[in-house]
Amino acid sequence: MPEKIYELVIDSKLEEIRRVEQFIKDIANLHQFSESFLYDLMLVVTEAINNAVIHGNCQDHSKQAFLKCIVRKRVKHDDLIVEVKDQGAGFDVDKLPNPLSKENLLKPSGRGVFLMKQFAKVNFVFSENGTTVKLFLKREH
Repeated sequence: MPEKIYELVIDSKLEEIRRVEQFIKDIANLHQFSESFLYDLMLVVTEAINNAVIHGNCQDHSKQAFLKCIVRKRVKHDDLIVEVKDQGAGFDVDKLPNPLSKENLLKPSGRGVFLMKQFAKVNFVFSENGTTVKLFLKREH
């Protein structure tokens, strides 16, 4: 099972998100991802990176966010594993407000984790050094 690993480190600045988008587009081009798969991938990665920079690292410019993409070639599909790590204090997943609740529908934020879960299997790993969001996607050939 051949696998390719791609890594990117960004500063905790919103303008760094453009680098992440180009990084994902470059991987998509190398592996010939369909436009619809690229859209799904871009959505989950930008949500995870935004959360890392804004909520995890609190836009503290002395902190960084780390992005790792692993593409594993399979016979009928590719497994894509994306890890986004911040250097923040973490959060309680069970205390995230439900973005579908009436009182949250019009709020400008609070849907990132919900959206990630719609397009990928999502796991959180919490440590003293930050939070890692692991996203698992499958691309059919």
